[in-house]
Amino acid sequence: MNEELVTYSRENDILFTRSIKAGKRIYYLDVKKNKKDEFFLAITESKKIISGEDCNPIVQFEKHKIFLYQEDF
Repeated sequence: MNEELVTYSRENDILFTRSIKAGKRIYYLDVKKNKKDEFFLAITESKKIISGEDCNPIVQFEKHKIFLYQEDF
């Protein structure tokens, strides 16, 4: 695992991000700040899906997001 503090401009509002690989899935944990300067956690699951024939595979990514706000902790 790679722990980094990533600083972005105000337009992205991401204060910290971390990615975790688990088999065919990647989980992204992002600490963000909304317009009211309140913090929340965004969890994104990205799953690689390969379909089609072996000689001509089609690669797609399926994504799901969960948002956890401070009052829910």
